[in-house]
Amino acid sequence: MPASAWTLEEAQAALGQWKQALMAVSTGQSYTIGGRSLTRASIKDIKDMIDYFANEITKLEAAAQGRSARRTRQFVPRDV
Repeated sequence: MPASAWTLEEAQAALGQWKQALMAVSTGQSYTIGGRSLTRASIKDIKDMIDYFANEITKLEAAAQGRSARRTRQFVPRDV
């Protein structure tokens, strides 16, 4: 498995920033002051990044504990 591009601390900091961005967008997607306007990122893009960093943190924590973040299960379908 390739190493992550992030350290655990970086991923946690980035997750915190994306959560703050989500809070900012929830108060208003765009606004104009004195002829200047600001449009924030879409909520979907922000949620995608939150999911990405949450998954990265899970992988990094698992790697730090010497285990895999992925789990596979086998099952046998049965006709009842």
